[in-house]
Amino acid sequence: MSVFDEILNGVEHRFCLRHLYSNFKKKFGGGVVIRDLMMEAAKATFYAAWKKMGELRNLNPEAYNWLVAIPRSSWCKHAFNIYPRCDVLMNNLFESFNSTILLGRVKPIISMMEWIRSYSMSRFATLREKLIAYPGNVMPRPKKRLDRKVEKSGNWLPVWARGSKFEVTQGFTMEKFVVDLSKHSCTCYKREAYHACYSLEITPINGQQLWPKSNQLELLPPIYKTPLGKPKKLRRREADENVSHSKLSKKNMIMKCSRCKQI
Repeated sequence: MSVFDEILNGVEHRFCLRHLYSNFKKKFGGGVVIRDLMMEAAKATFYAAWKKMGELRNLNPEAYNWLVAIPRSSWCKHAFNIYPRCDVLMNNLFESFNSTILLGRVKPIISMMEWIRSYSMSRFATLREKLIAYPGNVMPRPKKRLDRKVEKSGNWLPVWARGSKFEVTQGFTMEKFVVDLSKHSCTCYKREAYHACYSLEITPINGQQLWPKSNQLELLPPIYKTPLGKPKKLRRREADENVSHSKLSKKNMIMKCSRCKQI
C-alpha cells in the first residue's frame, strides 16, 4: 500500500472482501454468525450501522481487534472516499479478466501481450458499435440496477426542507436520513462516460515479420522444466468455496460419456 501511495498518489486502494474474509477465516475460524457480522459491517452505508461490529467484539474480541486494525476506507462501504461513484466490495472485475485471458496467459510473454492487445482491440471496436446503436442515455446494465432502486424507493417518504435538502424516511423501519441532492451526482453510468472509456483506439500493428531487427544479442527464454502432472490453469479455490452448477453439470456429463463410450 505504501508503494501505491508513493507512485499513484491519490488513488484509493481497497481490499477484496472475499479474500479478506478468507484470511480472517484461516486465522479465527469461520461460521455463519461471524461471516454475516463481517459482511454486514462491510456493506453498511453509514457509520451507525457499522457500529454493529460491537456484536463481533462480544463474540470474539481478538477477531474484532484484527478487523479494526485494518483501515475502514479499505473494506467498509461507508468509509469509501469515492463511494458515490463505486461501491464494489469484491474483486470480481479482475477475476473476470483473469478468466478471459485464460487462453493467452500461458503463452510466452510477447505472444501473450499480442493476444491481449488483439483481444482488447476487437472488444473496444465491438463496444463502440453497440454504443452507436444504443439509443438511451444510461447504459443498459446500470439502468436495470437503477430501475430496481427506483422501484424500492417507493417505500421512502421524502420531505423537502429547503433548496436541494430533503429529510427521507423509510416507511417500514422509520429510519431517517438527510439527503442533499446538490452534493451527490453520478455520471459514471451514462453514455458520455461509456464513450470516453471505449473511444480510444488500440492501434493495429504488423506481424513480427515486419518488426525492426535489433542489433543486440538475442534474448533467450529461461530453461523450462516440465512439472509433474497436468498444468493447472484455474485459480486455487478455498476448501469451502462453492463450485458453480454449470461446472458440476459439465463434469457429470463428461463422466457419463466416459462410461457409455459416447461423445
